[in-house]
Amino acid sequence: MSNDSKLRLVQDYLSSHKDKDVEPIWIPAVWNECQYERVLFAKEGEICVHPYDFMTEHFKYLDKLSWRYLLKERTNLDDSAIYSALVRYSTAWDYNHDGTTESGTFLRFCILLPLLKRMGINILYMLPVNQYSTLNLKGDIGSPYAVQSLFRLDQNLHDSLLDGMDNFTIHDELGALVEACHLLDIKTVVDFIPRVTAKNSEFIAEHPDWVYWIKTDALEGFAPPSIPELGFFEECTPDKLELVYRSQETEAFLRKFSQPPNELNPVIWQQLRERVARTGEEILTLVEQELGITTSPAHSDWINDVQPIWTDITFLRLYKDFSPQVRHLISPDQAPFVLFDTIKCNDYPGEEPNLELWDVLEQAVRFNLETYGIDGFRIDIGHVLPTPLLTRIFDTIKEINPNAILISEDLFNRNHKKAASTGYNIMLGSGWNVMTQMTKDNLVAYLEELPELNIHVFACAETADTPRITSRGGVEVARMTAVFNQFLPNAIPYVTTGYEMNEEQPLNCGLGDNTNGSDIPRAFFNVLKINWTNPAPLLPLLAELSDFKKDWLELVKPDNFFVAESPDGTVLYGYMRGDLTMLCCFNLNADASSEIDLMAAVPGRGPMTVALDSSLTTGSIGQSLDNLLLAPNQAVVLVSNNSQLKERGCYAEEQQRTRLMA
Repeated sequence: MSNDSKLRLVQDYLSSHKDKDVEPIWIPAVWNECQYERVLFAKEGEICVHPYDFMTEHFKYLDKLSWRYLLKERTNLDDSAIYSALVRYSTAWDYNHDGTTESGTFLRFCILLPLLKRMGINILYMLPVNQYSTLNLKGDIGSPYAVQSLFRLDQNLHDSLLDGMDNFTIHDELGALVEACHLLDIKTVVDFIPRVTAKNSEFIAEHPDWVYWIKTDALEGFAPPSIPELGFFEECTPDKLELVYRSQETEAFLRKFSQPPNELNPVIWQQLRERVARTGEEILTLVEQELGITTSPAHSDWINDVQPIWTDITFLRLYKDFSPQVRHLISPDQAPFVLFDTIKCNDYPGEEPNLELWDVLEQAVRFNLETYGIDGFRIDIGHVLPTPLLTRIFDTIKEINPNAILISEDLFNRNHKKAASTGYNIMLGSGWNVMTQMTKDNLVAYLEELPELNIHVFACAETADTPRITSRGGVEVARMTAVFNQFLPNAIPYVTTGYEMNEEQPLNCGLGDNTNGSDIPRAFFNVLKINWTNPAPLLPLLAELSDFKKDWLELVKPDNFFVAESPDGTVLYGYMRGDLTMLCCFNLNADASSEIDLMAAVPGRGPMTVALDSSLTTGSIGQSLDNLLLAPNQAVVLVSNNSQLKERGCYAEEQQRTRLMA
């Protein structure tokens, strides 16, 4: 480590306090990867430890572990796995056993890094860590996506163990986490939010015209217009503009908008700014009281979408004028407004970009890279940004880090060429949607398009925006999909924090909602913690899958991929090159077994050896088979039966025995 290492400063400080007389803390036993020996108490999946002493030993362990790894300049996406973390939730815990769940912190997230490496993770994607708004709170604590500042961090992510470190800021704490990740060859990616901001964004005081405003009496029941002539969840394409803007509902919607306060009444606006400077009051609240306007809530860019409006965020005004495509459809005195088309500045740009705002967004990107040493960004709803702005952002990123990881939120594989040509190297893709209805037809269609993609996509059964896979089919389905997603071509295994513990509570349910809109606790908005004491987690299987795949990287390539014929209710895919074959078999039926004729599935390749098995109860690993009987929701991976693979099969059989004993 360098002399100015933030991580070294943290380690030295913790070490100097390891004998300090402080209250012990309780942590999940599964976090004890360093095999800390001075455990004070242990019960029900937890251990009680001295916080400074434990953290000192843990960081020593990270140093030792780091000798196995070398931080690669360029990430091999074919040999990658992503962990999506919400830092405040991922290590939230009742550390003092006082009945209160404390927020996770940057420091305590370092405890999870060895677990991430066990699962083969080499990309840590952090959901927003910025200062967020507590105005118009969603749930108990508010959404991390209601970003109030692009240059400040959420103070709740500071760790009280570091309170005595003079001149060591929360920015330094994030920098130390990034350094710790790099020790283990884990690249760090953060969410960057350039299209929306908190309703009371820090921008408002100086630049009220950077957001959109509506009359406060229009706030109740505010929602985008429904267009009855069009169907559910339709994209706003140019051929639909006339229909959208001629609608009476749209006319009424547009009348709700207002000029910004500095234009509506410059005198009162200046008085309010001076008052805020003296008193520290919330300027948005004063504007609402004195001028009767407020920032416009945000909403979906899809026509007739059932998603509720987002009451805690508003769109940034990236253009000062209206798109030429809609000017003839609105009145000359129309106040700045947001609708399905104006959200999508990529397709409907204006002619007068808000260059001052664009400069700030570019500065925020540079600030993140230079301050924390991160390795890339997921650009939130980046697919709707103006192309010139996105180009500027990407040019800045690549100037600082030519090998940056850039993730697109685009939800559909069909947009892979556009995402790749824009400069992204990973995109969300369609996997999350396919997993909401796991039929054979859906899965096979998905499999057949993957080898042709120009970009890597997430291989996942759940994301932070979807319900948990365990809520769709239980633990067996979660285990089956873990196997399914591990070996897909042009797809990166993706772990949403908590998935490794079979967590059932969602972070959010904005996509693929299976709750019928129920008001259930969600980690985006409520104080929740992961079930880190689950006695039968998914973690060992994920580790086993990662280890196994590393031995087969030369085979697991798009050119070697095939989808095999299979009985109803089952899906078979695999890889074949020379005399090497891997066959992945999945029974989608929840209540019926299914028999697979392996000789028919891969003619001339049998018998085959069972190398991996998702089941917690069966012991088929190492068996040589011509026919395979799959239990309900079971996944099995088989390999060619030659001497090299027999050796691997013996190893896998031992792994299975260890897992069953655990």
